[in-house]
Amino acid sequence: MYWKMSIDLSYPLVTSMGQHDPLDGFTTYLWLQATAAKVSRKTASQDLGAEIAEMAALCEGKRWETDDPLGLGELLCTVYELALLSLDESLEQTGLLDVLLRPSLVSLRSYASGSSLNLPAEYRLAFRELGLSLGLRAIEKLIMLIRQTRRNFHGKNRLQSWTESVLRYAQLRESIETYWLDPSHRRASEWTAHRDINMVMLATSLDPDGYLSSW
Repeated sequence: MYWKMSIDLSYPLVTSMGQHDPLDGFTTYLWLQATAAKVSRKTASQDLGAEIAEMAALCEGKRWETDDPLGLGELLCTVYELALLSLDESLEQTGLLDVLLRPSLVSLRSYASGSSLNLPAEYRLAFRELGLSLGLRAIEKLIMLIRQTRRNFHGKNRLQSWTESVLRYAQLRESIETYWLDPSHRRASEWTAHRDINMVMLATSLDPDGYLSSW
């Protein structure tokens, strides 16, 4: 799987595969198939079984721990997406959920114990930090959905306990958003060099509902 493609998808810009790319592909295919079944119950839905199996094979045996805040945010968002399938659909992915819970929490604890958020703006990449902020937003939303749902599934109690552990680090989201909302920090060279993606990530973290679908 190519990490990055050209805008028109005609050729790869980066030919290597990112750590969480197959996981993202697997989850995306699951969502596509589940959504197709939801909106077209009277017609045969698109069967993405082969594509899902291909992504599952790429995920096999991977380690998901990361010290990258953007990758960590992706892990948290993936847990949210898989949990929604288990909460609202018959397509439960509790096996993969179980696989992701420990590495995501271990990575979060490790990142929180570091000092990168104490560095000046010139040495920080906003869009990567805001990826983590968005992931924490997803878990804030997830714990409310778990508490509201009457649907039981294998591992539900463990998932709820995990969300509560993750939300002990909610202050990281507040710290990241507050920091990058300060205009003086957005004058740093590392902000202006990546201004477009930084602005998109900041806006998405502040108002995540469009990104964090709940059907």
